[in-house]
Amino acid sequence: MAELAATSSRGLEAERSVIAEALSRYALGSSTAEAQLEQSHPASPRLYRAGEVVVILAVFAAAAVAFGSEGLLTWAQRLEAGPLQRGLLAALRPVHRALDAVGGTAPRRAASSVLERFAQKLGAGEDPLFAGGWSQGGEDPTEPSGSEAPKVPAPESSAPEPAARVEEGALASGPAGSGERVTLLLLGDSMLAGSLGSAISRGLGHDRRLRVVQAVQSATGLSRPDVFDWMKVVPPLLERERPRLIVCSLGANDTQRLPHGDQLLEFGEPAWRALYQERVMTMMRALSGSDARVLWLGQPPMRDPGFSRRARGLNRVFMSAAAQVPRAEYLQLDMLVSGPDGDFASFIPDSRGRFVRVRMDDGVHYSPAGARLVARWVVDWVYERLPTVRKGS
Repeated sequence: MAELAATSSRGLEAERSVIAEALSRYALGSSTAEAQLEQSHPASPRLYRAGEVVVILAVFAAAAVAFGSEGLLTWAQRLEAGPLQRGLLAALRPVHRALDAVGGTAPRRAASSVLERFAQKLGAGEDPLFAGGWSQGGEDPTEPSGSEAPKVPAPESSAPEPAARVEEGALASGPAGSGERVTLLLLGDSMLAGSLGSAISRGLGHDRRLRVVQAVQSATGLSRPDVFDWMKVVPPLLERERPRLIVCSLGANDTQRLPHGDQLLEFGEPAWRALYQERVMTMMRALSGSDARVLWLGQPPMRDPGFSRRARGLNRVFMSAAAQVPRAEYLQLDMLVSGPDGDFASFIPDSRGRFVRVRMDDGVHYSPAGARLVARWVVDWVYERLPTVRKGS
């Protein structure tokens, strides 16, 4: 009996061992299966509720406004004048002023100052003189220097009251005389800043009697002194450079509403034309006030028909203004870079009958070949007026 009991006990222990090993293997297999299942079916990403999304976006927006309020204000100020622009300015100005008061705009301004100094050392910085023309962040729009209420300007019966890049090899500025160079000032927007300014400079570069200075600012004009006011820049520019001949090209950015006090004058209406013509005449008087001769370039036909009609309206203003300001002349460009019907053309035939591209792909600016066509007429005008200004008359 004792032997039978011992044998039975050993059998039970063996069975328990087998069962324990089976359970262990089962547990290990389950864990492996669960791990494989998790790898093949990863946990779903967390979904944010609408309220959480609003909070996150609000934080990002607040950070953008806090660190870029000046840039946002500049962007809003350069939009076309209208209800949307005024609403954005009304919302952004108080925020910018509040941040400026507590030093929130200091880091961005410090970084901009460092970059500007670095660019100046490389010779690529902005002319400091032009900084006075650009509107500073937080300023309210103001009327341009010398602006008046809309009225039809009367013809002038008597003489008016009395930034720049210098071309290589130019001498120091000085009054025109028999032994000194005559300064030619090229002043305007991007229509002059690109190929045209370079073509004029190259056409006159060999003449040691001339000193050519380019003073250009893209995206500027006379319609938005709240963005850039040329009448704040021109007087010190003339004092510094003392030009006797001036070629001006402005207007490509002026086919828009005119802010005037609390009013927005629609392009082309009588009040708009009267105010804009007064601004053009004020600019012409300022440029010619030191006995300089001024050539005001008209706008060429544009690809967009609506833009082209507005450009022709500007040209009528320029022509009328030049006729009323002594020493100011107007050059119509339609015949130089247009098709046979006087409308826009990307290509026109040259003197040999070969077609050449005269306009850029944007349908606005001159191509290098088109710039050379216009530059020839400008160079001829310079040489026609040069003997007169060298005599000091």
